[in-house]
Amino acid sequence: MAETAAHPHPERTDPAAYAFWTRDIVRFSDVDRYRHINNVATATYCETGRVEFAERLWPGSTAGETTGWVIVKLTVAFLAQAHYPGEVRIGTRVERVGRTSLTIGQGVFKDGVCFATSEAILVWVDLTRGGGGVAFPDALDALLHAEAEQPRLAATF
Repeated sequence: MAETAAHPHPERTDPAAYAFWTRDIVRFSDVDRYRHINNVATATYCETGRVEFAERLWPGSTAGETTGWVIVKLTVAFLAQAHYPGEVRIGTRVERVGRTSLTIGQGVFKDGVCFATSEAILVWVDLTRGGGGVAFPDALDALLHAEAEQPRLAATF
């Protein structure tokens, strides 16, 4: 399939932009000396959402055994303060699909406020061939394009 950059996506800060949600808890170790959730914890929350999304979409894709995802770029925007204690909700969606790569958009929310957004570029690699990028299997390609057009994948809590 050709590269898809689906119609303009709603803002990453809009909870309605996501069908797939992951939850995580804010640990005391996640805060800095000003009691803000720190940048490392925020990136970890994004990772939790990405991995759960990837595994729900294509089980085994994060096992690191044959073919699967490798993250090549992560950008995080910090939008507001968030504090301990509590729970965070991570919305995850497909934003762009290429031949071997995928762009994932996320919003990280606490107490109804989006305090961070992220963009991750993932590449589909084949570890049995030295770990280079390879084209998506046809079935995965179809799933990714469908998710980019209309997010339907939902987490089970």
